[in-house]
Amino acid sequence: MKYLTVMLLVVLGLSGTATQSQSRITIEQNYQELLERSDLVVIATPTTSTADTKEVTFFSDLLHVDAEGRQTKVEATGVETRFECLAILKGNSQVKQFVLHHYRETASPRLEADGPLLVSFNPSDHADYLLFLVRERDGRFAPTGGQTDPGRRTITKLAD
Repeated sequence: MKYLTVMLLVVLGLSGTATQSQSRITIEQNYQELLERSDLVVIATPTTSTADTKEVTFFSDLLHVDAEGRQTKVEATGVETRFECLAILKGNSQVKQFVLHHYRETASPRLEADGPLLVSFNPSDHADYLLFLVRERDGRFAPTGGQTDPGRRTITKLAD
Protein backbone atom coordinates (compact mmCIF):
# COMPACT_ATOMS: atom_id res chain seq x y z
CA MET A 1 0.00 0.00 0.00
CA LYS A 2 2.88 2.36 0.82
CA TYR A 3 4.36 1.76 -2.66
CA LEU A 4 1.02 2.61 -4.33
CA THR A 5 0.75 5.85 -2.34
CA VAL A 6 4.29 6.90 -3.29
CA MET A 7 3.64 6.14 -6.97
CA LEU A 8 0.40 8.13 -6.90
CA LEU A 9 2.21 11.12 -5.39
CA VAL A 10 4.95 10.92 -8.02
CA VAL A 11 2.41 10.79 -10.86
CA LEU A 12 0.45 13.72 -9.44
CA GLY A 13 3.62 15.71 -8.90
CA LEU A 14 4.81 15.15 -12.45
CA SER A 15 1.45 15.99 -13.96
CA GLY A 16 1.47 19.30 -12.12
CA THR A 17 4.81 20.27 -13.65
CA ALA A 18 4.03 19.32 -17.23
CA THR A 19 4.24 22.15 -19.73
CA GLN A 20 2.52 22.68 -23.01
CA SER A 21 4.29 20.86 -25.77
CA GLN A 22 4.94 22.56 -29.05
CA SER A 23 6.12 21.54 -32.44
CA ARG A 24 6.53 23.12 -35.83
CA ILE A 25 6.68 21.99 -39.39
CA THR A 26 10.14 22.00 -40.93
CA ILE A 27 11.11 21.23 -44.49
CA GLU A 28 13.84 18.63 -44.78
CA GLN A 29 15.85 19.05 -47.97
CA ASN A 30 18.38 16.55 -49.19
CA TYR A 31 21.73 17.64 -50.60
CA GLN A 32 20.61 17.26 -54.21
CA GLU A 33 17.65 19.59 -53.61
CA LEU A 34 19.88 22.10 -51.86
CA LEU A 35 22.37 21.96 -54.73
CA GLU A 36 19.67 22.55 -57.35
CA ARG A 37 18.10 25.49 -55.45
CA SER A 38 21.39 27.24 -54.62
CA ASP A 39 23.16 30.00 -56.54
CA LEU A 40 26.42 29.39 -54.70
CA VAL A 41 27.69 26.24 -52.99
CA VAL A 42 31.02 26.78 -51.33
CA ILE A 43 33.47 25.64 -48.71
CA ALA A 44 34.50 28.80 -46.91
CA THR A 45 35.86 30.20 -43.67
CA PRO A 46 34.64 33.30 -41.83
CA THR A 47 37.08 36.21 -41.88
CA THR A 48 37.49 38.78 -39.11
CA SER A 49 34.13 40.43 -39.83
CA THR A 50 30.82 39.37 -38.25
CA ALA A 51 28.44 42.07 -37.04
CA ASP A 52 24.81 42.85 -36.34
CA THR A 53 22.98 45.04 -38.81
CA LYS A 54 20.29 47.59 -37.91
CA GLU A 55 17.70 45.19 -39.33
CA VAL A 56 15.10 43.94 -36.85
CA THR A 57 12.33 41.59 -38.00
CA PHE A 58 10.48 38.47 -36.91
CA PHE A 59 11.02 34.86 -37.94
CA SER A 60 8.08 34.27 -40.28
CA ASP A 61 7.55 30.63 -39.29
CA LEU A 62 8.33 30.66 -35.58
CA LEU A 63 6.22 31.45 -32.52
CA HIS A 64 7.01 31.20 -28.81
CA VAL A 65 4.27 29.69 -26.65
CA ASP A 66 4.46 30.55 -22.96
CA ALA A 67 3.17 28.46 -20.04
CA GLU A 68 -0.28 30.07 -20.32
CA GLY A 69 -0.50 29.22 -24.02
CA ARG A 70 0.04 32.79 -25.27
CA GLN A 71 1.82 32.97 -28.62
CA THR A 72 4.33 35.69 -29.47
CA LYS A 73 6.45 36.26 -32.53
CA VAL A 74 10.18 35.65 -32.16
CA GLU A 75 12.17 38.79 -32.91
CA ALA A 76 15.29 38.48 -35.06
CA THR A 77 18.28 40.75 -35.61
CA GLY A 78 20.14 40.74 -38.90
CA VAL A 79 23.77 39.64 -38.92
CA GLU A 80 26.40 39.86 -41.64
CA THR A 81 29.40 37.56 -41.68
CA ARG A 82 32.14 37.91 -44.27
CA PHE A 83 33.57 34.66 -45.66
CA GLU A 84 36.63 33.78 -47.70
CA CYS A 85 36.07 31.09 -50.33
CA LEU A 86 38.25 27.99 -50.14
CA ALA A 87 36.48 25.94 -52.83
CA ILE A 88 33.50 26.74 -55.06
CA LEU A 89 31.34 23.74 -55.84
CA LYS A 90 28.62 25.65 -57.72
CA GLY A 91 28.39 29.25 -58.86
CA ASN A 92 30.73 31.97 -60.05
CA SER A 93 34.26 30.60 -59.75
CA GLN A 94 35.64 34.16 -59.54
CA VAL A 95 34.07 34.80 -56.12
CA LYS A 96 36.85 35.17 -53.56
CA GLN A 97 34.80 36.60 -50.67
CA PHE A 98 31.11 37.05 -49.91
CA VAL A 99 28.82 38.34 -47.19
CA LEU A 100 26.41 35.91 -45.55
CA HIS A 101 23.18 37.56 -44.39
CA HIS A 102 21.65 35.58 -41.52
CA TYR A 103 19.75 36.17 -38.28
CA ARG A 104 20.04 35.65 -34.56
CA GLU A 105 17.33 35.84 -31.92
CA THR A 106 17.19 39.41 -30.60
CA ALA A 107 16.45 38.26 -27.05
CA SER A 108 18.71 35.74 -25.38
CA PRO A 109 17.80 32.37 -26.92
CA ARG A 110 15.62 30.17 -24.73
CA LEU A 111 16.46 26.57 -24.10
CA GLU A 112 13.49 24.86 -25.72
CA ALA A 113 12.70 21.78 -27.69
CA ASP A 114 12.19 22.34 -31.40
CA GLY A 115 13.73 25.81 -31.39
CA PRO A 116 15.36 27.33 -34.47
CA LEU A 117 18.67 25.94 -35.70
CA LEU A 118 20.44 29.24 -36.22
CA VAL A 119 24.12 29.69 -36.99
CA SER A 120 26.81 31.88 -35.49
CA PHE A 121 30.48 32.16 -36.29
CA ASN A 122 33.66 32.91 -34.41
CA PRO A 123 36.28 33.89 -36.99
CA SER A 124 39.11 33.21 -34.54
CA ASP A 125 38.18 29.48 -34.64
CA HIS A 126 39.40 29.31 -38.27
CA ALA A 127 36.71 26.70 -39.00
CA ASP A 128 35.62 25.69 -42.49
CA TYR A 129 31.96 25.45 -43.50
CA LEU A 130 29.96 23.95 -46.34
CA LEU A 131 27.35 26.54 -47.34
CA PHE A 132 24.37 26.29 -49.72
CA LEU A 133 23.40 29.88 -50.57
CA VAL A 134 21.05 32.01 -52.65
CA ARG A 135 21.92 35.51 -53.85
CA GLU A 136 19.83 38.34 -52.47
CA ARG A 137 18.95 41.43 -54.53
CA ASP A 138 21.59 43.52 -52.74
CA GLY A 139 24.41 41.07 -53.56
CA ARG A 140 24.66 39.41 -50.17
CA PHE A 141 24.00 35.69 -49.83
CA ALA A 142 21.45 33.98 -47.59
CA PRO A 143 20.94 30.34 -46.58
CA THR A 144 19.09 28.27 -49.18
CA GLY A 145 15.69 27.29 -47.81
CA GLY A 146 15.22 30.16 -45.37
CA GLN A 147 16.56 31.83 -42.28
CA THR A 148 14.94 29.83 -39.48
CA ASP A 149 16.96 26.60 -39.66
CA PRO A 150 20.18 27.18 -41.61
CA GLY A 151 22.05 24.95 -39.15
CA ARG A 152 19.96 21.92 -40.12
CA ARG A 153 21.82 21.17 -43.35
CA THR A 154 22.28 24.41 -45.29
CA ILE A 155 25.33 25.59 -43.33
CA THR A 156 27.49 22.83 -41.90
CA LYS A 157 30.72 23.13 -39.95
CA LEU A 158 33.26 20.73 -41.39
CA ALA A 159 35.40 18.51 -39.22
CA ASP A 160 38.96 19.64 -38.63
